[in-house]
Amino acid sequence: MNAPLLAVDHLSKALGEGEARTEIIGDLNFSVREGEFVSIVGPSGCGKTTLLMCLSGLYSPDRGKVSVKGEPMVGTPAGVSIVFQDYSRSLLPWKNNLENVLFGMRRIEDMGAREKRDAARETLAQIGLAGFEKHYPWQLSGGMQQRVAIARALSARSELLLLDEPLAAVDAQTRSEMQDLLLDLARRFRQTCLLVTHDVDEAVYVADRVVVLSQRPTFVVAEFDVPLAKPRDQFETKENPVFLDIRHKVLSCIRSMRKTAAAPVLAS
Repeated sequence: MNAPLLAVDHLSKALGEGEARTEIIGDLNFSVREGEFVSIVGPSGCGKTTLLMCLSGLYSPDRGKVSVKGEPMVGTPAGVSIVFQDYSRSLLPWKNNLENVLFGMRRIEDMGAREKRDAARETLAQIGLAGFEKHYPWQLSGGMQQRVAIARALSARSELLLLDEPLAAVDAQTRSEMQDLLLDLARRFRQTCLLVTHDVDEAVYVADRVVVLSQRPTFVVAEFDVPLAKPRDQFETKENPVFLDIRHKVLSCIRSMRKTAAAPVLAS
């Protein structure tokens, strides 16, 4: 059997020094298969963003390892891209949208400058931004800026796309549209995706599998397959009994952890 695209083995990570040192990730194990769309959810503050920083190579694990295609991750690998929640800070404001996408292609060595520009234009067109190549990010709406950030990540030809709550800062209507866009792009680009989100409905809607994390220090509480056909529909899918059942199970996991964390400690 082929190795999973991403494997997380007994990952542990603490932040801070001395008395301020806090264990964020306890003992984390999961994997992502090539072409899979996996959502990660959990209680607020459980370390989801810290996990993505480890998976992108921006943080080094204290214990355990992260492997990509069977090889231990060292530094920031070329095959992994990340889309942050704060698109306004991740895009380069002094570059126009086409230049921002080209920035994501800077590591690609088997394409000439003209070929890269043509590919960048095509990617912008595929996400609905044809005609906005020469605009700057600050001239666009929030949803359009996030599209540019996603286009930049896709253009890097990454094997794994990490998404850190990329839709949290957009309005509800745009969020639904962007969920469908992510699914469409993942299909067209044959992209493996790992999405961190607080929105359980979103997590189930886009995913092939949902991974539920515990309170800090984090470990995997449960995993739920999402056996719903694609493409999906915002109304039909979310009214499907299978969707509702998985949503209920994920919410129950998270709420049970919140109740446990909030329970008073009784003196013996």
